[in-house]
Amino acid sequence: MKPGAVYTLERGAEVLGTLTVAGAGPFAIDASFDPTPAFDPYRVLFDEDARYAHLIVHDDDPALLEQAGAIQESLLALNLVLRGDGNTGYRTFLISIEGAGASFRPLTPEEEPL
Repeated sequence: MKPGAVYTLERGAEVLGTLTVAGAGPFAIDASFDPTPAFDPYRVLFDEDARYAHLIVHDDDPALLEQAGAIQESLLALNLVLRGDGNTGYRTFLISIEGAGASFRPLTPEEEPL
């Protein structure tokens, strides 16, 4: 994935924000995140996701892992879309948003028509 590539984070007809790719790591693509006002109702869920991600790095308590998994399921249930150029992008991906930063990992190797 090319640095500078821009994706919109969408839920249905709402644009929740813009992600600009900064680089690709071994497990995820790093990006900056510029939210729109439509992101506000979802911010709490993403903040919880980030909090649990930090907790499970230092503690492998099964209850923490279970809660982190439940939060990820809640994020996946939002049916978010990452839309890139040419009406292509990703429907299945893991995403983490923390402040002005984001990372995502597509669950399909190639972009798909949206």
